[in-house]
Amino acid sequence: MSGENNSLSLPMAIHGGKPECLTEIFRDEVNLAIWERSLPGESISFAHQFSREAGVFERFIGIEAGDSVEQILPAWALALPGAKTWLADVNEMVEIFGCLFEPAAIGVRLHVLPDTMCPRFHTDRVPVRLLVTYAGRGTEWLREHQVNRGKPPALLPDQAFSSADIEVMPTGSVCLLKGESWIGNEGRGLIHRSPAPGACPRLVLGLDWLS
Repeated sequence: MSGENNSLSLPMAIHGGKPECLTEIFRDEVNLAIWERSLPGESISFAHQFSREAGVFERFIGIEAGDSVEQILPAWALALPGAKTWLADVNEMVEIFGCLFEPAAIGVRLHVLPDTMCPRFHTDRVPVRLLVTYAGRGTEWLREHQVNRGKPPALLPDQAFSSADIEVMPTGSVCLLKGESWIGNEGRGLIHRSPAPGACPRLVLGLDWLS
């Protein structure tokens, strides 16, 4: 596990090869925790096939403990090769999120994105969000020392960034992004955006904390 921190006063990112690294999000100075992992081949194949056949897709469901995640997919997708393996992974993400934060309910959002959804760098008005990019380029983010936050802090001024400045959450990795609504994290939410459209549509799963 490794940390990135240029100044103790700045938010930092944690990367690790084991799921235990996600617990680092509870540290005050951490606003991004990434569990870097490799997906099973069946999940990768399903993600690419579903993305191609779905075209543009968005579905949001709220679930509580014991609810099935199958409803996040349209009926036709359940018959695709690898669907069960992929759904098992989504279920694991829900279990991890629930275990970490014990929310009353979890919001599960699935996108197929052939175009850019959030092209401007921004922060989220949520306590914490889990993201997994199953196909396509991962979400882009910035280290804190590269950005001048506006006033109020959540408003980010227009800035020019080179490709060398922009970090990318690896495809398949499990990412916890701390937002502006996390107590004590006001003005320190992770700065991120959707990447520019690529040759492969993006399949992105997001989990949110529902009260």
